[in-house]
Amino acid sequence: PAGAAAGRSRRLPRAAVWTAAALILVLVASAGAAYGYYRSLQGDIVRHDLDSALDEKDRPEKIGDDLNILFIGSDGREGGNADYGGRDFVGERSDALMLAHISTDGRVTVVNFPRDSLVGLPECAPYGETEGTPAYHGMINAALFHGGPPCVVKTVESLTGIRIDHFAHLTFVGFREMVDAIGGVQMCIPKPLHDKRAKLDLDAGRQRLNGEEALSFVRARYEIGNGGDIGRIDRQQMFLGALADEVADSDLLAQPGQATGMLRALSEHTGTDDEFTLPTMVSIASTLAGTELSEIAFYTVPWQRAPLNANRVVWDERAAARLFSAVRHDRRVDDRMLVTGEQDAEGSDGGDGANGDGANGDGAGGTGDTEGAATEPSASPATAEPPAEPIKGRDATSTPCANGLGQGTQSSEETGEPQM
Repeated sequence: PAGAAAGRSRRLPRAAVWTAAALILVLVASAGAAYGYYRSLQGDIVRHDLDSALDEKDRPEKIGDDLNILFIGSDGREGGNADYGGRDFVGERSDALMLAHISTDGRVTVVNFPRDSLVGLPECAPYGETEGTPAYHGMINAALFHGGPPCVVKTVESLTGIRIDHFAHLTFVGFREMVDAIGGVQMCIPKPLHDKRAKLDLDAGRQRLNGEEALSFVRARYEIGNGGDIGRIDRQQMFLGALADEVADSDLLAQPGQATGMLRALSEHTGTDDEFTLPTMVSIASTLAGTELSEIAFYTVPWQRAPLNANRVVWDERAAARLFSAVRHDRRVDDRMLVTGEQDAEGSDGGDGANGDGANGDGAGGTGDTEGAATEPSASPATAEPPAEPIKGRDATSTPCANGLGQGTQSSEETGEPQM
């Protein structure tokens, strides 16, 4: 695995070339046509005023110059999204939820939050067409349903203690069209994959996934592995690594059609906070220009099966607090390791960060900086805590053919991950 990683550990000099097209449009804004096009792109993005929707006194303090961007993948069924699950679906929930932490030196740490997590949801005010909610204990993906993106931001901040700088709210159609805009993503599929519910039908081997196939791949769960969400997160992380690799290989500025298509898909199918503008995206992208694939690390919040519901998970408070503290203070997550195929085959690939520390968290942990309690032994040997288990993850050099398909950890019948 180390050799394979070294072979693909290269920089991303073009990791944000597609966003540079927006900068060009800004620079030539004096030209009427270009200015008009840029304004239309900006105008198409749905904007959310976080400052008005959230109470500043309830938010975590901003620490340092690093950035935390929350990505919300919506399962709403309005418009084109109705093709992915029925038109009688009411409201929307977060089908995927991940936090991208961008360090000032260009390192990227991505933390996935399992949609089946039972957590302490905070009180959220009505927002847009949502009705709001009092605080209660429920699934993390319901925050979007109750209070829109601001409620999701508030939920993640309250659970992690990490200040969210920006967010992007993306639909199924937006994801599909952005993948198509760059000409698809090259992936190696280790065995045939079929999932009727996700409309997934892939042969084994190295192949280029178009937008529809990529969307089916990242959504599939019921007929792959043990049908759980953790395994699906593993595969989503592998796809994102392949996407980063694809963008590194492409030269979008030399192909204006691709850059334009990417920008159009982004603007037409994405909602963001007011300050997450196209020029801001360009600035962030320039920070990532020198990032190596091996410096893009993926983790999933450490979890355990919920004691009272085998189809849900709760967070391992002790391990989750260590993960959140590292992100909050812009430190590398300790014990990061590349997942190996052997580990994946044994059902303990570690991509979800589960480590069995023994804490039955209710999902509300992690708001305080408890890293000291998690890593420092007690003064009394009799009451000393056991050494902290590694928080295992993967980086963007991890591929399904080399490192396993991503079945999720704890996949035995006795300790398997939730099936729904």
